[in-house]
Amino acid sequence: MFRSFSLPISGQTWSAKRPVIVGILNTTPDSFYAGSRVASADAAESHAEALLAGGTQWLDVGGCSTRPGAEVPNLEEEWARVAPALQRLALRFPGVPISIDTFRGEIAYRALAQGAHIINDVSGGSLDPTIWTVAAQTKAPYILTHYPAGHSPSTMQNAALTPDTVMADLRAYFHRHLHELRQQGVEHVLLDPGLGFGKTVEANYRVLKDFPLLQELEAPLYIGLSRKSMLWKHLDRSPDTVLPATSALHLYALERGAQILRVHDAQEAADVVKLWESLNS
Repeated sequence: MFRSFSLPISGQTWSAKRPVIVGILNTTPDSFYAGSRVASADAAESHAEALLAGGTQWLDVGGCSTRPGAEVPNLEEEWARVAPALQRLALRFPGVPISIDTFRGEIAYRALAQGAHIINDVSGGSLDPTIWTVAAQTKAPYILTHYPAGHSPSTMQNAALTPDTVMADLRAYFHRHLHELRQQGVEHVLLDPGLGFGKTVEANYRVLKDFPLLQELEAPLYIGLSRKSMLWKHLDRSPDTVLPATSALHLYALERGAQILRVHDAQEAADVVKLWESLNS
């Protein structure tokens, strides 16, 4: 059974009574899946139209690749990448929630001023603690990602957790950070287990298997596994050939309690949601 939740979006209550599909738009030249990259505001608008037509209810815009080994642009370069797309999407799709995928507080602040509604911080506040202050001051919903503190995207796999330790670390991390965020005044927190970030391939699958344990935290559960290396490395494929495997794990994630799927392929994810609802009706 789906656990409904609600978020404040543009002064209104945005409610989810069925699984939510978040469509990915990367304004980067180096994100691991080329199909998610958009190089201009026009391209971002066209891609968003396709995602929304396919079943996406929420758009996620990022200007800094956070794949393992990625090089991090400076702040102004990241902003120059995301600003045109954000401005266009906020104007073109005023009723659609938009999250800004960044670990920088300044980028989050500017993005919220340009029409974004949600902060999607891959680093859990470890790369720039001011992002928590921005979330508290703006009252924006905040996606807390499990991430190895003290590491950048280029070094995160140096701290890779194994199947034996990953869930204990994950649960302790979320308990601690949820308490800290609420003390700072961040009221609406969603939890992302950070598949692929500081975890071995096998540890990612243990997280999925034990995902129901996170329901005890009573926060919406957000998951991003679409076309990730936990799929294509495990299957000896490439990101562009693992859509069927992505769909299989999307269905499994929903069965294990995921409420929000961050995806590259909207129609296929919408089909999975429809099938899951049929199986659970």
